[in-house]
Amino acid sequence: MKKLSIAALALAAFLCAPMPALAKEPVFAYANLQKALNDSEGGAKAKEALNEELKKQKEAFNGKQEELKKLRDEIDKKSSVMTKEAKEAREQEFRNKSQDFQRQFMESNDKLNAMRQEKEDEIVKELLDVVDEIAKKKGYTYVFERSAGGILYAPPEADITDEVIKSYNKRAKGKK
Repeated sequence: MKKLSIAALALAAFLCAPMPALAKEPVFAYANLQKALNDSEGGAKAKEALNEELKKQKEAFNGKQEELKKLRDEIDKKSSVMTKEAKEAREQEFRNKSQDFQRQFMESNDKLNAMRQEKEDEIVKELLDVVDEIAKKKGYTYVFERSAGGILYAPPEADITDEVIKSYNKRAKGKK
């Protein structure tokens, strides 16, 4: 009888003890943010704007480059009839203009790269918000970034890139 009551007490204690929650099976997905950046409407618009700016700068620099070429040709043609001082002055003028051109070109490239990086960072931040939203809605435990190189294999059905692009585009249209 004593054994039965001890067993009953042990069973009651076991049943009344808090049970740890059953661990939920992790659900994985991945997205290619580089593809989303390139294929989204925001990414395409940013790329188009940068290309327009690049085109404007290229036209401006082509004019300056042509001016330098004319100056060089003039110096070469007239060097035989110029005095030594006049030739040195024109050579110095050419060097100064050439250095100025190179400095402006480098500054322009730096400015374009900064603009590109700023816009990409802005879009990637919004894409990450979309990924977070999708992960919570669909119950994903983990979402990995495909283009970062950490995934060697994943089934195509775990790829949410197209859904991320679609949601991002929808969200971007709603902001207008």
